[in-house]
Parts: sequence; C-alpha cells; structure tokens
Amino acid sequence: MKINIIYDSKHGNGEKIAEDLMDMIKESGNEGHIYNARRTDPEKIGEADLYIFGSPTHWRGPSRRIRRIIKKTPFAKEGAKYALFTTYTDGKGKATDKMEKMLEGRGLRKGASNLNMKLDGKEGPLDKGHREKVKRFWGEFAD
Repeated sequence: MKINIIYDSKHGNGEKIAEDLMDMIKESGNEGHIYNARRTDPEKIGEADLYIFGSPTHWRGPSRRIRRIIKKTPFAKEGAKYALFTTYTDGKGKATDKMEKMLEGRGLRKGASNLNMKLDGKEGPLDKGHREKVKRFWGEFAD
C-alpha cells in the first residue's frame, strides 16, 4: 500500500505523530511519503492508496495550510482512502469534523476513525501514551 502523510505542526507535536506513523508504515513493509504542509505544493503530492492528514487545532478547526492542501490536492486514484489526526487543547474533534466536511465529494473514502491527541498545554507536549494511541490508529488500516 502506498501512503502519503500530509501534516502541519506549529510546535512539533503533529510532526512527532507523523514521524511515528511513518515508522509504523515502513516497519509494516508499506511505501510511505511524508509532506510538511508548510513546504509542500499540493500539486506535487503523489498518488496514494491512503492519505493521512494531520493538523493542529486552530480556533476549533484545521490549520490554514491543511485546508489549502485538502482543497488543492488532486486525488486521482479511484478508491483511495483518508484518515485524520489532530492535536488540540480544547475543542476535541472539531478540526477533524471540519476536515471530513472538506473531503466530502473529493473521491476519497474514510479509512479509519479519527485520532485526536490532547496536548498538555498550548505547546504540548503529547501525553506519555501517545505512541500507543498512534499504534492503535495505524492498526485500523494496517491490515
């Protein structure tokens, strides 16, 4: 399976989740690519079987960069899936709910439940059990 992770991270927490996911993807023998939304042209994101989008929660929604990526990325592969993760201090699920609405009608199917990671304060860190949560998230579509 070919998997693209596209994330935005202000304080490094989303980046850590994306890196943990990429480790699991490679350990399972899948092909993965990781894109930082701050440095990525949506037109350059390759075709994949699964797209994983990650964003910090800003004002109870996804970051502006992830919104741009979702709106402008050409999703050409029929039957491709998506999965979502966010970091938040309050407003659990609000950013993933908004990303789901943005992805409606884009030709992708939801591939896993959302991963919402609460931070200990505005800048983090992630909680000590975050890797186990990421592992369970990955396990939903790893098979």
